[in-house]
Amino acid sequence: MTYGSQKIEEFLDTLASSAPVPGGGSVAALAGALGASLLAMVGEITMGKKKPEDKTAIEEALKLLGPMRERFVALIDEDAAAFEKVMAAFRMPKEEEGEREARKAAVEEATIGAASVPMETARTALAALEAGEALAEWGAKSAVSDVACGALCLEAAARSAAYNIQINVAGMEDPEARALYEGVLAEIDARLRELSRVRDKAESRIG
Repeated sequence: MTYGSQKIEEFLDTLASSAPVPGGGSVAALAGALGASLLAMVGEITMGKKKPEDKTAIEEALKLLGPMRERFVALIDEDAAAFEKVMAAFRMPKEEEGEREARKAAVEEATIGAASVPMETARTALAALEAGEALAEWGAKSAVSDVACGALCLEAAARSAAYNIQINVAGMEDPEARALYEGVLAEIDARLRELSRVRDKAESRIG
């Protein structure tokens, strides 16, 4: 069974155990799935209430949010698998010079791979936030608090994913890889600041 298909209680039991996976990266993806699902719920509610001329933006948002939610669920397991590769690399033998070199290369490769998954999680969360702006503006007033909650979940997903990128960057020796992911971190931070407007718009309508 994959983590993404576990029942909620089973997932939480595993998460709270001493097992190293799932961890923060998987939780970031789960937060993204929750946020995208909440926004989709508001979209579905709105489609049954709004006048036809108001529906186009909501329909477009719903087309995007469904696949994003599915991607987040897949990322829960992809993040766990990426970290397992890091642990496997660190368990490689290191007695001989050749072994040490092979282990070092494997650790570097796995560390870079472990940063790529939360990068996708963060970028997907930012894209979902952008899609959710239509719901913050046009979503049913009765569900606008859910837009704010969904937006906050997506912000948490992006920020949590950034933390997971950051800790992997700290373990990288390749200067080009470090520079790449440091740029990604700056991009995430800037986009999060910009897209806080989605939650702001929802909050302003709660009243």
